[in-house]
Amino acid sequence: MTFSTSQTINGGADRPFGETQRLMFENARLHRLCMEAAGMAAQHELMLREADHRIKNSLQVVASLLHLQARRETNGAVREALQAARARIQTVACIHDALQLDSGTDSVDVGALIATMSKALHAMAGEPVSVEIIVRAEPVQLQLTLAQPIMLAVNELVINALRHAFPDGRNGAVMVTVARDDDRVRIDVCDNGIGLADGYGDGRGYGTTLVHAMVAKIGGRLDVETSSGARFTLSAPIAEPAVLANAASNQPQAMAAR
Repeated sequence: MTFSTSQTINGGADRPFGETQRLMFENARLHRLCMEAAGMAAQHELMLREADHRIKNSLQVVASLLHLQARRETNGAVREALQAARARIQTVACIHDALQLDSGTDSVDVGALIATMSKALHAMAGEPVSVEIIVRAEPVQLQLTLAQPIMLAVNELVINALRHAFPDGRNGAVMVTVARDDDRVRIDVCDNGIGLADGYGDGRGYGTTLVHAMVAKIGGRLDVETSSGARFTLSAPIAEPAVLANAASNQPQAMAAR
């Protein structure tokens, strides 16, 4: 009886020790798994940044090829089309460059990107001393799914102003402003040029159709004023909108060439 009682007491004392040892092993296992997960996450982020870097470089090569082709082209309309395609490609490359520098996140400062893009467009146009681009951009952080369509739309609006608002070497300025208005982002592209041509809104140019398609894609709105030059105001929600069921069937409103 005495031996039996002693054995029961020792057995009870061993159980807490065994439980502690089991918890220590489990803790070590979980720690190892967390370290492995952190390593995989870091490797994944590195791969994303490397992918953005390679995409940016590839797009820049394509843009350079289009530029070379445009310089050889004798047809003015074809040359302008090639330069427009080059500008669109460089806009997408600019976004991937920002993603690469921003630790692989999927959001970008659209204000800073529009400022960079506008400077590049001015240089692409030959930096005419008669026309300047003035950018006033607040920092507005947007998800890539919203930033990319906005950038492409603004790209077309700025190019349109540089091409058509100041014919015959006229002096003037293109003003681009980016600001946050509560839960929306507001972007104005305006100029003090000759204004819009008669019959505005009847044409279906590729560039202007692209603008409306991009605005519709993000659930935005585009307002146009034609007095004292031209003003385009793009407003879009900061949060990504739900995809409308009939979005694919809606025809984008077209803008006429100046």
